[in-house]
This record gives sequence, structure tokens and C-alpha cells, in this order.
Amino acid sequence: MRNWIAKLLSFFLKLSLFWKVGFIIGACVLVNFALTFYFYFLLEEIMNNPSLATQKELRLYFELSLLFLIIFIFIFLIWGALAFYYMVKRPLDRMRQKIAELITNPRASMVEMENISCLRARDEIGSLACLVENLIQQFKELEIYRHLIENDEDLMDIYTRLGKTLEKLSLGAIVIYEVSNSANTMSVVYKSDEDLEVNPEPLFNADHCRAKRTGEVVDSLSTPSPCKYYEYQGVTNHVCIPMTSGGKVLAVVEIHLPGTITTLKSKKIMEKLSMAKRYLEETAPVLESKRYALALKEQTLKDPLTGLYNRRFLEGILDNLTAQILRRGTTLGVLMCDLDYFKSINDKYGHDIGDLILKELANLLVSSVRKSDLVVRFGGEEFLILLIDMKEGESEKVAEKIRRKVEEHEFKTPKGIIRRTISIGCSEFPVDTTHIWEAIKFADVALYKAKELGRNKVVRFQREFWTSEEY
Repeated sequence: MRNWIAKLLSFFLKLSLFWKVGFIIGACVLVNFALTFYFYFLLEEIMNNPSLATQKELRLYFELSLLFLIIFIFIFLIWGALAFYYMVKRPLDRMRQKIAELITNPRASMVEMENISCLRARDEIGSLACLVENLIQQFKELEIYRHLIENDEDLMDIYTRLGKTLEKLSLGAIVIYEVSNSANTMSVVYKSDEDLEVNPEPLFNADHCRAKRTGEVVDSLSTPSPCKYYEYQGVTNHVCIPMTSGGKVLAVVEIHLPGTITTLKSKKIMEKLSMAKRYLEETAPVLESKRYALALKEQTLKDPLTGLYNRRFLEGILDNLTAQILRRGTTLGVLMCDLDYFKSINDKYGHDIGDLILKELANLLVSSVRKSDLVVRFGGEEFLILLIDMKEGESEKVAEKIRRKVEEHEFKTPKGIIRRTISIGCSEFPVDTTHIWEAIKFADVALYKAKELGRNKVVRFQREFWTSEEY
């Protein structure tokens, strides 16, 4: 019985608002006709049977009839009130409440909505309430997502969060390409599946990517095979969405869409793709500002000529670096390098040639040490190399390898081949001292000792070189 009532109620709630109101009015009309006929036949019976038409009996009949009518009216009033509450007031109250929450507290923690109106009421107001709730839910998700990426530390965190968020839409595999407009290249920064194959052509020339070149969405749903560089032609469909800001394409999101064209053009898939585009629209300005801030930071922390980190960067990382060295119980090799007779290059060939020599020397030094080591332009023709996590005494061997490499190298310039040597002073932290700036000064002192000894030498710092108590 209970299941039957529940099914009947569910059927009623799924009806259109027109049919619900019509059903209630129709029921009231039927009851009205039934009561009219009842009173008609009651009066006819009284007229045909005068023996019953006493005052007492007539009062009893009319009192019972009136009570019956009042009960029916009361029932229909309650029914009408409940119907109005569930069909009109409650959905509208929910919409008002959700909109108020969105206005007053847009960054509140996302909670699972009940969606009672969406699940039960299928009339016009119920559908409207469902649409509004879904819209507000999307606004909340987008607001929370934007708040999260605004607080992410670096670009890779943003790309990863975007990729994971798009995966939740269950559209298909995701590949995100970062675009370098200055170099006109693309690089893969996120793949939902590491086994996904990527065509290398657009990576080296970003203009091969139609989405990047046009700044418009490219998909195989509306145009068959729009991109000849898509690796899965004829296997899956795809959509490539450019992420644009300020007229520039910052990134391209490639979504692999398994399924037939008919299935993929369904309303549900289109809604998911629309939501994916909204996430990209939210990401673009944040990504642009992060990239701009990173570029500014790079400019202040890197030497514009050589591309190496500068002294300002060094000052910012030394405390953490030395703390890690001490905690691990290893050695930090400190090499102070100076190109011999560099001034004569500027005097003889000009500063342009001198700049070329410094740039090539910087590349030579970087290629001579590990990726974990740090090469810094300390000033002028002086370069500081920090050899991280070395064993005691090994720094001098690395310095000698660098000296030989520079000595054998030919600097090719527009004015011919130039050969130069390099002098290197070497110290070790915390072997020579537990103060890093003192270790750097010790390496500098050893460098000047190497120059005194005739240049093109590696000199390990000795305590007798140090005559001052200040650095």
C-alpha cells in the first residue's frame, strides 16, 4: 500500500504544473457535482416520503451533510496548501537561499546539494529550480577552483590542478600544452595518461597547432580531421581548446573523446565541454599573471647577458642551501672563476665581442658541472660555482677539469678565434669555515693567489692566505 502511494505521489510530482493545477481543480469540480447530486436526491427522497420530513430528521440530515462538506473543503485546502508549498514555494525558497549563499559567501566550502526539486518535481517550476541550483553549483565550483589556483605556488601546480579538474568531467584523456610565444614552441605540461602519444611537430613549431595559430576551438565533431598532427586520427575524436588572454594563446588543452559522433553531440557532452571551457576561462588570467610575475622575478634574479643567476639570487638561497649541507653532513665546494686578460679582449676587439665571450664562457661552465650545481655571475668576468653535496677534497678536481676545458676551448667570434685561460680559487664549506660568505671570500682570496702565481691555475685556499679578520 505504501509503495503504491509513493508511486502515485511520484507520478503526480512528475506531471506538468498545468496538469497538476488542472487535476486539483477537476477534483474540486467533481466533488462539487457529487455534493449537488447528493443534496438533490436527499431532498427528493424527503419530498417523496413525508413521514420522514420531520424537523428533527431534516436537521440531522443537513447537519451531517454540512459536516461532510466542511471535511471535504478542509481536506482540499490542506491538499492545495501542500501542493503550493512543494510545487511553488519550496523550489523558489531554495533558489533564493542558494543565490543568497552565493552572494554572501562565494568562497564557502562546497557541500553536496540535496537537489530535492531536481529529483522529485518535474514541472516548470521544478525544472527552473533545478537549472538555478545547477548554475549556482557551477558558480561555486568555479569560484573555489579560481581561489585554489590563485594560491598555487607555481605554474606546474596550476596545470596539474586544471588537468585533474577536467578529468572529473569524464570527457576523456587530457593533454595540456604550454605555449611559449617568444620561442614559438609548445611543451607538454600535463598528460592524464603517460602512455598517450604526442606528435612532436607542434612542439618545435607552435604554428603547426591550428588551435594555437587561430586562437579558436578546433574539434573533429563539426569538421572531420581538422588537424593532421593529431596522433589518433580515425581512432578517437578530439577537441582542442586554446587558453587565451590579452590576445595571446597561453596554452592549449587537447581532449580525446571516445565514442561516436552522435553520442558526442549529445546534450550531456556539450554541457561538459561548455563547463571545461569555463574552467579554462577562469585559468587564463591567473596563468597570465603568474607567468608575468615569474618573468619579472627571473629578470631581477638572472643576469640578462648570460642568463645565469645573479648575486641577488645567491643572497636569497644561501641560508637554506648551507642549512641543507650541514644537515646532510656533506661539503659545498666554492669555486671563484675569473677569465684571464678579459680586459684586453674588450680593448682589442670591442665590448660586443667581449659579451659574446662571456656568454659562451657561461655556457661552458654550466656544461662542465652537474645540473644540481649552481653557476652564478658574480660580477664582471667573475663567476661563482657552488658544487653541492661534494666529498671533501673533490672540489679542486672539478676546478681543474674546468680549467683544462677552458684552456682547450676556442671562442669563435666574427673577428676570428680567440683563446683564453681561466684562474680558479677554491674553498670548501664547512671544511674551511662554517660561514658561507667567509667561504666565498676565501675562494676569492685563492683566486687572487692563482693570478699572482701566473694565472691559468687552480689554487686551493690555505689558512696562511688569510690575513684579515673581516670579510
